[in-house]
Amino acid sequence: MAMQTQLWYDHYQGAVYPLDLYAEATHGQHKQKVVKSLVRLCAQFIVRDSTMTQQTLMHVPQELFIPLMQEALLDNRDRSMEAIIAMWPLETLHLHKLVPDLFTSLLPLYDGMYLSDIVRQSLRYTTCLSHTFLECLKKRTPTKLRFLDMSGYPTAEVILYYLATHCMLAHNEARQSVMVDMYNRAVQLLPDTASPVSNLIEADIFIRLNAFVTSDQTNSELCKALKVSGFPEAKLHLCLDKLDATCLGEPKINILLRQYLTGMRLKYNSLNCEDFKNLAPMLERFTNLTALDLSCNSISLYQSDATCEVMADVLSKLPNLIRLDLSNNRIKTRLRRIISSTTRPLQYLRLVACGLTVSDITYLSMSHHVTGLREMDISENNLSSACRNLGQLMMAARSNLAVLEMEECYLSDEQLSSLQTCIGCVESLMYLNIAENTVTLPVLAGVIQTFSKLPNSSVFRFAYPKECYLPDNTSEDERFKTEGSSLLTECGGKR
Repeated sequence: MAMQTQLWYDHYQGAVYPLDLYAEATHGQHKQKVVKSLVRLCAQFIVRDSTMTQQTLMHVPQELFIPLMQEALLDNRDRSMEAIIAMWPLETLHLHKLVPDLFTSLLPLYDGMYLSDIVRQSLRYTTCLSHTFLECLKKRTPTKLRFLDMSGYPTAEVILYYLATHCMLAHNEARQSVMVDMYNRAVQLLPDTASPVSNLIEADIFIRLNAFVTSDQTNSELCKALKVSGFPEAKLHLCLDKLDATCLGEPKINILLRQYLTGMRLKYNSLNCEDFKNLAPMLERFTNLTALDLSCNSISLYQSDATCEVMADVLSKLPNLIRLDLSNNRIKTRLRRIISSTTRPLQYLRLVACGLTVSDITYLSMSHHVTGLREMDISENNLSSACRNLGQLMMAARSNLAVLEMEECYLSDEQLSSLQTCIGCVESLMYLNIAENTVTLPVLAGVIQTFSKLPNSSVFRFAYPKECYLPDNTSEDERFKTEGSSLLTECGGKR
């Protein structure tokens, strides 16, 4: 359970959930204070009591259902939400039109507490909405709602299991109804003497969501639910928009890859070269895929030319792909072969601990990706010999690169000093991470000064310089850290 919780938070960093880098934070103490309109203030007061909500809905125009539902979601008023869904005037309900997008600003890149807060908030939305909607269906509330779209917000695994179970329950009851009808016809009973069968769901219902699967039990139930959702006689249909399949392995993943998906994350599945080649025919089918995460597997591309060719072929057949994460798979000189055939320039590229070489960085600096690249993470690669090429890459992407992470890249004082001029030319840069590189205070101060002068600079992440660590002298360490932090703050000027 502890591992599962940890994976939940890790799940929302990376390719699948893009950040709106230029938007303000929408949650917690970082949230921008906005004065609510009179309509929203009245709605906030009404949804505090479900009886008042129910009475109000009988007298207000349809346009006011939306602010009432917004306030019920924000305040987690499930009973009021149930009353609103019961009288919802439309056949569709889109979650992203009712609540703010939580994946905004640069905060999730470095603030773990903020990330966990927005994850919990988003799970509250999908949990409340899906549970309340199914309760309405079970109580046979005469709602008009037929299509519930929760895509864009993560769904907790327990809720996914809950939805899949009810999908199977609705399917089994529909089959039972058909069998009773066939029996009645066989014995030629009159319709008025036939034994009625009460169905859980009487009309076609569609629920679109993002799935997060880690357990065999949830995977098994979800696979069955997705299969019966495609049957003509099905009443409750589950539709996946984004899939995160973690710790399952290639055979079970292959069963899941039969959906219409726009985002896919296959992290921590111990996929090797043969496993990837087995999955390749399925991956090629996802022509609408915009984000693909294959990180933290065992795909050693530099040892298998055949796997490189297969991956390159798969990526070339995904015309909408703009976000890719290949971290912790050994690439090492094979980057050109893998991503050179992609149709569109990548906007997000994460290559952490991939064993990148000079040739890989050189290719990136001259590739078609530099015209669109907005976020790049090349941390945990030894780039000490690729310093000049790294500078060329920054210059090539200077008009569009907003996030650059080079944590633990074995960069020395001399190398960072040579990169300082290039950093100063990346006019679009908002976030720079050079933590865990061994540098001295003067060099670090110079980089901070250069970065702070950029028009969009916002966050600079670094480790304490070497001077802050003295052998066998903890008190002096703390003093140097305090003095060093003050000096670096002064160097940042406006920051």
